[in-house]
Amino acid sequence: MKTTRLLALALVATSAFISCTKSFTEDSISNNAVTNESNVNANTTSTATTSATIITNATNSANSNGNGNSQPMGACNESAYAITLESHTQLANGNWEWIWSVQNTNPGNGTNGTVQNLSHWGMEFGTCFSWSDVSSAAISTDGTTWNGFTPAYAVDPSQNCQTTPVLKFDYGTVGAAKSYYKLVLTYNYAVGTTHGYYKSGARTACCTFDFSGIACGEGENPR
Repeated sequence: MKTTRLLALALVATSAFISCTKSFTEDSISNNAVTNESNVNANTTSTATTSATIITNATNSANSNGNGNSQPMGACNESAYAITLESHTQLANGNWEWIWSVQNTNPGNGTNGTVQNLSHWGMEFGTCFSWSDVSSAAISTDGTTWNGFTPAYAVDPSQNCQTTPVLKFDYGTVGAAKSYYKLVLTYNYAVGTTHGYYKSGARTACCTFDFSGIACGEGENPR
């Protein structure tokens, strides 16, 4: 009888121990699962934050003008500079001299409606024009003293507004002062609307425009 009672107590104690052990194991598994889920969420948040930082940095880099300042490229402004045909004159030797001036009438840093200094500009010729008629070209700061250069008719790779061949005047403007440009031809072409382009700073950028220059007369055939 005594032995039977002891065995019964032992079975009860064993059952209680097994139940406690199972409960502790389940709680541990549950706690570990919660901890792991929290770590996953934390890692996901960290990854999202990192991705957002990368995107922000990439956007800032795309908007940078190259010196770390966020600055978009300027819109094409075909009236940024005043381009004037100053004269179209026959010289004593029979050649024809064309002189243009370019002026920045609203100089500044390219913000609030101002225009940056001109870097250079040029023109495109019509189908009647023959490059063999070009005698010389020059640039000047005052329209009196001239600096000659060897002209060429080629694509200007420094910009992407004008992608066809042009005569490039590789000289710009400073402030509101006029700059002068000369082209001497052996043939008397008509005065008319000519297609040109300019390149300026990062804000004013580049653009194409029409101005008074060398044109093909009505019915004039290629030379």
